[in-house]
Order: sequence, then structure tokens, then C-alpha cells
Amino acid sequence: MSPRDLKDVLRHLIVLERVERAPSHYRARLIGTGLTAMAGDHTGKMLEEVVPAQHVPRWVECCDLILDGGQPMRFLGRVHLEGKEYLDAENLFVPLANDSNEPTFAMGLCRYTPRRTQNEESWESQIAAVPGALL
Repeated sequence: MSPRDLKDVLRHLIVLERVERAPSHYRARLIGTGLTAMAGDHTGKMLEEVVPAQHVPRWVECCDLILDGGQPMRFLGRVHLEGKEYLDAENLFVPLANDSNEPTFAMGLCRYTPRRTQNEESWESQIAAVPGALL
């Protein structure tokens, strides 16, 4: 896979690198321009520096699940950035290995859309209808 293969979605990508384990710590290695326009450019910074403190454990646990499980994961949720609370989030994260073939990077394709109106079925209702779904 090369950047050319991803050219249509590069602006929506984030790559997080696990730089420490037990406990895990992550650094933002790449943040696409579509994401920096929404949340600012935090490339090179640690998650603890840019994610609100109450959300850091959730981000770390999700990244650990992706890397330790070796499987892609899709996350649905709401944006918790001041002034952006009207957005819903849909993110697909995949594990990537380093040069030693160790899972070290979590690459995410992030999509943010305005929250649906009260008349439309919410994603919580949709996912709750899936047998065995986790909320």
C-alpha cells in the first residue's frame, strides 16, 4: 500500500504510533488536512497533549485493541471537541507494522458528519438492533 493508493482519502487519515507499552503511550505521526482543519495540527504530539484528559484512556484502549488484536476496528461516536459537538464520528482503524514486523501504528480513516435530526434513526438505534452488538 502506498500514498498513491490512498490519495483519495489522505486528507482524512490519522496515523498513531505506540511509543511505549505498559502503559501504552501514542504519538500522532500523521494527521490529514481534513482533520487538522477541524481539530488543529497536532502532528508529532502525544495523545495526552491533544486529547482531553477524560478521553485519553478510551483512545489508548482502542489503539491497544487494534494493535494487540491485529484486526481492523470501526468506531462510531460523537465528537467531543468544543464547538464541534454537532458532529458524529465514523472511524475505521487498521493496525500497521514497523520495519521489524511488530504492530506499532494504528492508521485511521476518519469521517465526521453533522448529527442527524431527531426524526432520523440514530446510529445508536441502528447498532443496538444488530445481534451481539457492543455499545
